Parts: sequence; C-alpha cells; structure tokens
Amino acid sequence: MKKLVLVCSVVLFSFAAQAQLRFGFTNPLDYDNWNVNDTSAGVELVVWTPNNDTLRFNVGADVSAVDGNARNGIEFNFQPQKWWFAPGTNIYDTSNKKVLKYNLTPNTTFFGEKDFYIILSNYEGITASQLMYGRSMMRVIVDYDGTNVGIKRVEKNTYRVFPVPATNALHVEGVNPSSYKIMDMSGRVTQTGDVLNNSIEVSALQSGLYVLYAETDRGLLVQKFSKY
Repeated sequence: MKKLVLVCSVVLFSFAAQAQLRFGFTNPLDYDNWNVNDTSAGVELVVWTPNNDTLRFNVGADVSAVDGNARNGIEFNFQPQKWWFAPGTNIYDTSNKKVLKYNLTPNTTFFGEKDFYIILSNYEGITASQLMYGRSMMRVIVDYDGTNVGIKRVEKNTYRVFPVPATNALHVEGVNPSSYKIMDMSGRVTQTGDVLNNSIEVSALQSGLYVLYAETDRGLLVQKFSKY
C-alpha cells in the first residue's frame, strides 16, 4: 500500500532564494493506509528544493506517534526522533528522502482496522506556515484481515468499488481484480470466484455487511460494503 511522505520547507535567514521550499506530507489526504503484514509500512520524509537549489541549513522536525486504538509498543513500534535534512541537500539527491518504519506487529486473529497518528513538531529551519498542505498530523490506518499473508494492500484512494449498497453486482475501477472472496462480519467466507470485466455478482448474498477481498494487479484490495 501506500507510503507516507514529508516534504520540507526551508526559510532563508538573510535572502529569499529558498522561500518556496516545503516540508510536510506529500500525500494530499489526511490519512495513510497499510496492511498489518506490510513490512515497508512507514512515513517518508522528503525535502523539496525548487530550481535544484541546495539547502543552506538544517531543515526538519521532531517526528512522533500518538496512540489511537492502535498502541505504540503493542500494535506498532515507533520511537520519537528528530529528523532533519542537512545543508547541501536538493531534490536530486538520494539523501532527500527518509523512510521511518512503523514496525507493525503481525496479528493473525484480529479482523478490522486500527489507527494511530504521526505528529510533526518543534520545527527546525521552517515554520508551521510552510508545512505542505498546512498539516502537521497524519492518521495511519492499519488493516487486519485475520491472516498472516503479507500481500501489499491497495491504497484506498487509488480505486473505487460501487454501487454501495449493492444489489446485483459490485464494480471495481482503478485496479484490475482477478479473483475474489467475500466474507461476512463474523469472518465466514460466503462467496468466492473469478472477476469478469471488473464486475462481481452479489445477488445471491443476503442483505447485510460484507468485506470484499480481491487480488489485483496492484496488490490486495480489501473493501467493506453493504448488500441491500
């Protein structure tokens, strides 16, 4: 699924040459979404230097996590730390990106979602007004499917499943699913099959809430839906 990105904004103390630099989340959404089995899950920090300018001084922030219903040290492991980009960095350097791992804890029994938050504070070389999208906080959603199969989860903002509620069929846009299974909220598999023309027949399901699992060309799609 998807990596969280921070973009750095720099203020030049004596000249305005770097006034357009940014630091913050490159993801325009206010959340990031991962499968609990995805070992690449983490927040990515980036410094953005326009016109290939180089940084003149350190730019960064304290990066820390705040518990939601996912708890630091239990469902994930993220140590508070200061991260900055050193003078001389520009957007073409390999050093302008840094991934700080969430270290999610595998769980083969829980089904559903848990979340926590990544917070930026105590800025160095920037002010709050220079944060990308004006945001200092990102919600991190962790999906648990009751398995320990580490298939990367398709990011929620890259596909659409419709109509919801469904009556006769579910249609998928944005990814190309091949096979699927549908489970009810008790975890019982109610239907499986192959996906034809990005459409899944659901008319035989009873009314209620379900979860669709579909293997796609971009990873595992997991989507709750209701059947009318």
